[in-house]
Amino acid sequence: MNILIKNAKIITPEKIIEDQNLVIENRIIKEISENFDKTKKYKIIDAEGDYISPGFFDTHIHGAGNGVFETADKDLFTEISNLILENGITTFLPTLLCNETHIKNVVKQINGHPEIREHIAGIYIEGPFINPEKKGGINPDYIRKPDLDYLKKIIDISEGHLKMMTIAPELEGIDKIIDHLSQNDIIPTFGHSMTDLNTALSKKGVRNITHLFNAMSGISHRSPGLAALPFIDKEIFVEVNGDGVHIDNQIIKMCFEHLNPERIISITDAVISAGMPYGDYFYDTDKKVSSSERGVRYKKNDVLIGSSYMIPDVLRNLKNNTNASMNELINSVTINPAKMLSADKDRGSIETGKRADLVIFDNNFNIKEVITS
Repeated sequence: MNILIKNAKIITPEKIIEDQNLVIENRIIKEISENFDKTKKYKIIDAEGDYISPGFFDTHIHGAGNGVFETADKDLFTEISNLILENGITTFLPTLLCNETHIKNVVKQINGHPEIREHIAGIYIEGPFINPEKKGGINPDYIRKPDLDYLKKIIDISEGHLKMMTIAPELEGIDKIIDHLSQNDIIPTFGHSMTDLNTALSKKGVRNITHLFNAMSGISHRSPGLAALPFIDKEIFVEVNGDGVHIDNQIIKMCFEHLNPERIISITDAVISAGMPYGDYFYDTDKKVSSSERGVRYKKNDVLIGSSYMIPDVLRNLKNNTNASMNELINSVTINPAKMLSADKDRGSIETGKRADLVIFDNNFNIKEVITS
């Protein structure tokens, strides 16, 4: 189907274009132009002055809609994914902990959903080679010391879907883990760590930081930890949870003012209650959690384990609490994660030849229409 979108504020990585048409042919972006081929038939979409951007990415999302990827059956996996897509998120990474049964289930569901698989950029595993002192909400049973043979097993059962893995740089033997991940086109990402800054700086081949400030050594003027790394190494990508709970809004504002804007990746870290009313839910099969304005926490010990926000909610909070431009906000959920994932050749920006994964939204990030390729 050919589509022509008119009266839209078209967001590119560098600017916002008005008074132009966005032309899509055969699910691919053909051009941004005042004119179009009037001999062809187009479905006309009038954006009525709203914004249009590339479809959003969420590179760190555990679940939504009263379900999590780890244990979802076929129908629930579809429901979770459809809710994510309805929120304008057209590329995402099911995020899970290192439980072999759960990994096999997610692989099975991805392979069994070819229409959804197009929107899944891979699996993201938090652990198992992390520091138990910074486990956060991770089950201790899913934490191990670096073990190359075990990593090879996890890669094998992932059947080519494993894309990112959180590791702690201070652990003995982690260099072999980093090397093997990189050799298999899997992105090593630092997190759940007690490392000092110099140790983190000494490790090569790591491209990303898992949920900055959360479950990691912080910034001290005498003994800086992992949280200082992206302020020093301006080339590393860094996940920033913009819900205002995982990181105070003043610190989020500081991040957008002092980190490399081309490396910030806004995430949700959404869990079972995302897109649902506040209340109590069961997570990780038998653990009761409570969702509120304080995030999602275990009822037993009040440990923060995730968010109920979706990407439009995050963008809304960022708009209200930072000085970031619209381009910077949208880049943090489109071209930046696309580059981190090496997926920017066919998605992540509105350019000729790229996939027509697009989202139309108003000034307050209310979704009006989602277009997928």
